[in-house]
Amino acid sequence: MSSVLKEIFPEPMAPIATVFNDELAASFYNADSTRLAHMRQACRTAKRIVSQMNYDKELSDKIIIAALFHDIGYSEKLAKTGFHPLDGAAYLAHCGAPEDVIEAVLWHSSTPLEIQNLPEIKVYYDKFPVPDLENILIRTVCYCDFRTSPLGESFSFGQRIVELKNRFGTGSIAPAIAKKTLPAARKDQDYLARNITQNRNAPLPWIFCDIDGTLIEPGNIIDEISANAIERFRSAGGKFSLVTGKHLISIPELIEIVGSENAHAGVNGSLINRSGDLSLHGTTIAQCKSIEETLLEAGIHYATYVTDGIWTRSDLLKAELDAFTLVGETLPQKGLTPEKKGVIKVLTFSHRNKIEQCKFVRKLAEKHGLSCVRTAEEFLEIGPAKHGKHSAAMQIMKEIGWPDLNSIAIGDSENDLTMFGHAGLSAAVANAAPEVLPAADLHIPSCQDHGVAKLLDELVESSKDGYWSIPRKWLVQH
Repeated sequence: MSSVLKEIFPEPMAPIATVFNDELAASFYNADSTRLAHMRQACRTAKRIVSQMNYDKELSDKIIIAALFHDIGYSEKLAKTGFHPLDGAAYLAHCGAPEDVIEAVLWHSSTPLEIQNLPEIKVYYDKFPVPDLENILIRTVCYCDFRTSPLGESFSFGQRIVELKNRFGTGSIAPAIAKKTLPAARKDQDYLARNITQNRNAPLPWIFCDIDGTLIEPGNIIDEISANAIERFRSAGGKFSLVTGKHLISIPELIEIVGSENAHAGVNGSLINRSGDLSLHGTTIAQCKSIEETLLEAGIHYATYVTDGIWTRSDLLKAELDAFTLVGETLPQKGLTPEKKGVIKVLTFSHRNKIEQCKFVRKLAEKHGLSCVRTAEEFLEIGPAKHGKHSAAMQIMKEIGWPDLNSIAIGDSENDLTMFGHAGLSAAVANAAPEVLPAADLHIPSCQDHGVAKLLDELVESSKDGYWSIPRKWLVQH
């Protein structure tokens, strides 16, 4: 492999290196490069994988190196043909990288499909041996690449395809090729789930489940069908945690029903309940007062969440109070927000149909360097930057050493998307918001049709051989 590359490109396109680490990768890009961020996140995903699989050190190191350097060929310093897998592999060949690392970079992701439309590049690839695309190294790099956004975020496969459609157009080549690559990526997803389950003797995954619109119809309490399914799942060895946008002071009874032995998270990952004790997770919103004043001036009603309650200075309308009551949320107290208690989100009553108001709220969040997500048709919420439900889910698993790729996130709203990007698998109920459905790996029945209960029962049924299987009947085909 390397000898052929050196024949094609006799001279290295950059100074030779012998240590393949982050410092070398960073030397090819500016510090704020999104390409570098993408490579680093793919590398982090690779590290997650090797830490949860029984790979030996040599293979683990190779997977990490290949994931980090898979897009090194995009650097202007290495551009020779303009086809980044080839240019990157050529540089690594001159550096004496392991042959299988070079092969993984040369053939990573959709390369076998792309070269069919690039005759000027295919002529080079015809000189190489036909790769074994079932090779673990090649497959794992593909998986890590597919699950990483161009900006370095952790993505689900669906989120990646949606991003490609948005960037290049629905009918363009890039998303079409991604769809063709998806079956192989799904195979890797199934392979990882099965092997991590077997390696850790954990026959079922950890479920992180949204509440309103996902587990429970708004305005109702959990019914026997859902409660019994959760109990069967837990009894069979699965773990189940609620991860909600609501304040945890609003759901103590529900936590007892679904099981208080596992931690649960609220306020979009900013609070964690561990055996009845509430604790702050992540950062608080220091800009709270400025945000509230801006909202009041604009006539936008809000409710600010602190660690032990909810506050507002807005004169909330009956319909707004009813929206809180419908989902069983604690009603806001009237008055100044007690900022010393830790501000963890500012909820605005911005219905999806109020397009200009929603734009205003999102720009306000951006101005202060904060996140903004929709948690229901009526609610658009401002929270800590780069924080979300995923933060709490990952922390909960980390605390007991659970292999975090052995997890499933279930939801219906925009605030569930970061969970989708980090969990091993994602599921959206059929009644989910339009921006959520395409991002999920599974489309399960609606909340009204007890989709969560049906998924849990399907997982229990599939685990009788000691490991669970991805329910293929609900797999999204895109």
